[in-house]
Amino acid sequence: MRSMLFHKTVLLQPTVTFLAVKPGGHYVDCTLGGGGHTAEIIRQGGKVLGLDQDPEALQACLDLEGLIKVQSNFIHLAEVVKSHSWQPVLGILLDLGVSEHQIATSGRGFSFQSQGPLDMRMDPSLPNTAETLINQLPVEQLTSLFQDYGEIPAAKILATKIVAARPLATTDQLAVITGKWSRQAFQALRIAVNDELGALTEVLSQAQEILAPGGRLVIISFHSLEDRIVKQTLKNMNTLTAKPVTGEKGSKLRAYVKNLNHH
Repeated sequence: MRSMLFHKTVLLQPTVTFLAVKPGGHYVDCTLGGGGHTAEIIRQGGKVLGLDQDPEALQACLDLEGLIKVQSNFIHLAEVVKSHSWQPVLGILLDLGVSEHQIATSGRGFSFQSQGPLDMRMDPSLPNTAETLINQLPVEQLTSLFQDYGEIPAAKILATKIVAARPLATTDQLAVITGKWSRQAFQALRIAVNDELGALTEVLSQAQEILAPGGRLVIISFHSLEDRIVKQTLKNMNTLTAKPVTGEKGSKLRAYVKNLNHH
């Protein structure tokens, strides 16, 4: 199956359990990827509006009966739901971060372990690549980027080294400089290129509005920056997970339900 190669589905059972799928109900998978979660929602009788900003993900995901695929960043959630007359929405899923396919495709530039261009755009039509940021940002902004999105203690030293070595064009050139901080540095650049945290804050706010009363919101995050935003933004929603459900690769699942009295 094409989709199975794209991305290994994490926390599949807890996700669909918390979504409490109702036959014929409308659900939104904001991060369709290979469609693993969506296939299970459909198997249980739900209908899914599946968003992904990466055209390669949409291509890899199988065409399933009961699935509508839309190429879009989830920042446009409200707009997409409205244009497809998808309400009432009983459940929304967000599986954050980068897919295995994106990391494994060296031409996309997500991995510090393979040689490729410094791209890192999930949506290839975005204006700025990682190369743009690495070569154009002044040392102060690069320092902030590595501190805020990579939580790198030596951010200033790293930024200074990068500026001294510019221009940089490939992942391996950058990895030589970032050294033991490569994982965090590449994460930081990817978050900045795709404005991942800004988009997350926005989609969580839209999701609360879009959900039908009693509707469920399930979020799978992979690092503390995302998890912090989820907890902070949704503190007024009723949580179904006193503690997050943890899965492989550091994944954390939090589930929420919209108050029945919320209009």
